[in-house]
Amino acid sequence: MVKMTVIHANMSEQTLKKRVGAYCRVSTQKKEQLHSFEAQKEYFTGLYNGSDEEELVAVYADTASGTSSHNRPFFSQMLEDCRQGKIDRIVTKSISRFARNTRECLSALRELKKLGITVLFEKEGIDTAKISDEIIISIMEGLAQEESASISRNIRWGLRKKMASGTLGIARIPYGYQKSDGLIQINESTAAVVRRIFSLYLSGKGAKAIAALLNCEEILSPCGGKWSNVTILKILRQEKYIGDIRWQKTYSVFMEEKSKINRGEQDSFYVRDCLPAIISRDDFMAAQSLREKNTRAPKKINLSPFRRKTKCTCGRSYYYKECNKKGMWVCSAKYDETRPCINPSFSDEQYHAAWMRLCQKLEKYANEILMPCVMQCSILEETLVADEMHLIEEELRELHKRKYVIFSLFENGCITMDRMMTSDKEIDRKISVYEKMEEKNHPADSFSAEKLERLYRIFTTGQAKNSAEDILLCSKTDGRTIEFELLGGLKLKEEL
Repeated sequence: MVKMTVIHANMSEQTLKKRVGAYCRVSTQKKEQLHSFEAQKEYFTGLYNGSDEEELVAVYADTASGTSSHNRPFFSQMLEDCRQGKIDRIVTKSISRFARNTRECLSALRELKKLGITVLFEKEGIDTAKISDEIIISIMEGLAQEESASISRNIRWGLRKKMASGTLGIARIPYGYQKSDGLIQINESTAAVVRRIFSLYLSGKGAKAIAALLNCEEILSPCGGKWSNVTILKILRQEKYIGDIRWQKTYSVFMEEKSKINRGEQDSFYVRDCLPAIISRDDFMAAQSLREKNTRAPKKINLSPFRRKTKCTCGRSYYYKECNKKGMWVCSAKYDETRPCINPSFSDEQYHAAWMRLCQKLEKYANEILMPCVMQCSILEETLVADEMHLIEEELRELHKRKYVIFSLFENGCITMDRMMTSDKEIDRKISVYEKMEEKNHPADSFSAEKLERLYRIFTTGQAKNSAEDILLCSKTDGRTIEFELLGGLKLKEEL
């Protein structure tokens, strides 16, 4: 292991100069790498000779090939010396020499920032004394994202190769199967449930009826809870039960949380007879035909002004449906097998009546209710606008600094051109937004007074009853009372 060299400074000058610690890392114990360490030590020593502002007090060097600080005792020692106040500044050749693990690097930078210690990365031209915390974090997160994207691409490439060759293993064993001695085999007890589901469906029972029957018999679902029609339908379209596997039915996009249904955007792979079959191909195909036949035609579009705006206090949404030729609003969780909503349904007539009562009150008392709100919001926004403009100017300065840093990282080979172009485009988009806000001389979200003033005009001119789509943002109900949220954020309650 390479030893740390401590260079004792002249104590009489120590208080006048910034104490600098240099960090370098070599990959192996080979002679050429040890020579590299000597060269780096000589370089850093010469760098600060004769400097009136800074002096080198220590050179820390590790021999390691890993990505963690556990394999770098002198990196840990350097951080400990920083905590004890022995160093004011750290200089290193590059980010990759300082830390290969982005999370560790960001953690160290944050700690050093709190201690008042700056870091200079020579290759990238990044000096934490000259840029804000936000930009430091942006740089490190950008590097982390690039690193993750590269790993993700490599993993996906490997998985696609295995899919194409039919050698990809199954991560989750399907219901009806079990793994024994490294092989996937039929689990007769759960496979019997799968066969029964197909048999019941082909005999004419619907997915809901099958789920209710299995729940009544206290048979546990694949997740160990209650059955639902969705679970039944998933089993009915699962090709693994005839011994086949279709890979990449869905695909994920880097940095997006939800997977997307593969509609031809990615290659799909279908492997036949790779599992022991539970269902015959004839029965499976018959179930698919019946499922397509039973698929309901699209319902008539709901043209109510309250559509997609009505939320339930349980967290789900109310939807409109026809019951005996009467319009009703029902919570979408009312018939949920696992967590049914107990809030009552109400008629479309009740909904419209509550809206009309609200409109009548606001039309009659617009000057008493709406006008004071308009005036108070106007005063508040005027007092905030100066502060907001200052913040906008600060944001623009930070964004222009970030553009410079992104280009510097690209020029030094730290990020790819694609990453640089994507980041630059995103920064330009933000700059454009802030510049427009600056031109208008008001913050982007301060439209409350303007919207409330528009609301006041609508109610004082008698247009409100027919303007629900425009002035109603959303409503929240427990089936007994309903809270309407209008333009400008005004919230008012009515009984149903």
